[in-house]
Amino acid sequence: MHKHKSKKRKVAVELIPFDDPAYGMMKKIRHRYHQGIRKAKIALMWLLKVKPDKDGHLLLGRCKKATDFQRELADFDFVILLNKEMWEHPKFGHKRQKALLDHELCHAFSVYDREGHRIKNVRDKYVFRTRKHDIEEFREIVERHGLYKADLEEFAKSIFKGMKRKS
Repeated sequence: MHKHKSKKRKVAVELIPFDDPAYGMMKKIRHRYHQGIRKAKIALMWLLKVKPDKDGHLLLGRCKKATDFQRELADFDFVILLNKEMWEHPKFGHKRQKALLDHELCHAFSVYDREGHRIKNVRDKYVFRTRKHDIEEFREIVERHGLYKADLEEFAKSIFKGMKRKS
């Protein structure tokens, strides 16, 4: 019999162990800023060997809502994927780790009815959705045309508010 070595396929993700400090950090951030998703079951995973996209942007993280199919297989409502190489880089640091986790948690959102009550599905599980970013715009458009939309104006106000807090 002829033996040949087959190439092993690389894995792009890896579940972060539940005793990793990132879970403790996430718990504190959720408690302080994300009351609406406190009951959401969120797993953390490493994104391995992430390359910049064709525009040179490097993905730091992503929040993915579990589908109904996935929720049947595993008891998670969301998975937050974190770029392992960046997360562990000494220059990235604790403050950026917290900001990244907080950012990804902002994508996770509960679904409410008209009276403001959280909605559950027929299996008595809370219903969630993912939220998009508040703004999407090109820097050069703002440079050329200014804050031409209300969302840009509100975002600019938030920037100045954040800058005042730092000083």
